[in-house]
Amino acid sequence: MKIAFFTEGYDPFVNGVVTSLKTLRRSLEALGHEVTIFAPRYNGYEDDDPTVTRLPGLGWSKHHYRLLSPLARNCDVLAGGGFDLIHSHHPFTMSRLAERLAAKHGLPLVYSFHTMLHEFGQYVPVLGAAGSRWLTSLFRRHCHQADRVVVATRVVRDFLQGQGVTTPIAVVPEGVPPLTPAPGARERVRRELGLFAGTPLLLYAGRLAREKQLGFLMRCFSRLARTHDVRLCLVGGGPLEQSLQAQAERLGISDRVAFCGWVPHEHIADCYAAADVFVFPSTADAMGIALVEAMTVGLPCVAISKYGPSEVVINDLTGLLTPFDEGDFHGAIQRLLDHPSLRQRMGEAARGRARDFDPVMTTARLVEVYRSAIADHAPLHSGRPGNGERSAIP
Repeated sequence: MKIAFFTEGYDPFVNGVVTSLKTLRRSLEALGHEVTIFAPRYNGYEDDDPTVTRLPGLGWSKHHYRLLSPLARNCDVLAGGGFDLIHSHHPFTMSRLAERLAAKHGLPLVYSFHTMLHEFGQYVPVLGAAGSRWLTSLFRRHCHQADRVVVATRVVRDFLQGQGVTTPIAVVPEGVPPLTPAPGARERVRRELGLFAGTPLLLYAGRLAREKQLGFLMRCFSRLARTHDVRLCLVGGGPLEQSLQAQAERLGISDRVAFCGWVPHEHIADCYAAADVFVFPSTADAMGIALVEAMTVGLPCVAISKYGPSEVVINDLTGLLTPFDEGDFHGAIQRLLDHPSLRQRMGEAARGRARDFDPVMTTARLVEVYRSAIADHAPLHSGRPGNGERSAIP
């Protein structure tokens, strides 16, 4: 089948959703499907990927999603393309275009709910609770426009249903390929970080952004550093990078925290291999791709028991879950540092748990969701004009 992805975020922007989209596209293509990605244009960036179609975009920072320009909101990028289905990945301006084109061409619309958007009201503090209510109404409206909603975890499905979403919701974990560190990666990366052989290393990988609660992590690590010879490595970039560096200075831990910046995804496995515990304090993730990546390398994880991570991490088996409390989070990390055998046992269990997110398996499940959406949608729109010659659906 021929599928159109509509997304606000794509290269050169980097986050878990973009990583997920790339994995999904590769997996669908491996099954013989065609995927075209429609995304806003970033000034000065040129794609070398012919499957990506850029539209005029608006944005204020390389660290944030770009929006579709009003000049492009009435364009018909699907005309004559023979698409079978539209898959929307955000509920903002690109989704409005996706909705309009789905209606125009009689195509089913699938929406993946990747992020707990109502938690992002903190980005506009002047709006307070009103910001969260607005974001909630935004994703709820887009859910109701879709033929199917896809979520990565049952806890997020339950959340959406609790918000009044009545569209059928399919639980399909996001596929995460197993990572393979290069030979000798652990010793090499630790040597580059200036670590002694026995010094424990905590690792966070992801965007350095407010919803990831990294200020909370720094305070927890500061408490830990008073009693343990331990280091923290932050892999990734984002709008909070400078303020986090300043916080490390104020807390007196700058010599114990390494800011490694963005690491090409093909080398990220080496960073995981160098670590002993993966720490993930985010409170706004619908799944947490970095958690699964860490587990594929055999790392035990400490995460906040909220939304997706509460289901991805199996407490006391593949890692430790805590409430959003500095004492509890600090205590969980300390427990793993003080018991190497526990770290090893949980790391092995984590490696096994990561197999549940194999992209071959998850993509096959998503294709079934696509087929059911197409089958249910077709009778409702059999009299509508099509999108050129429709391709056969295998």
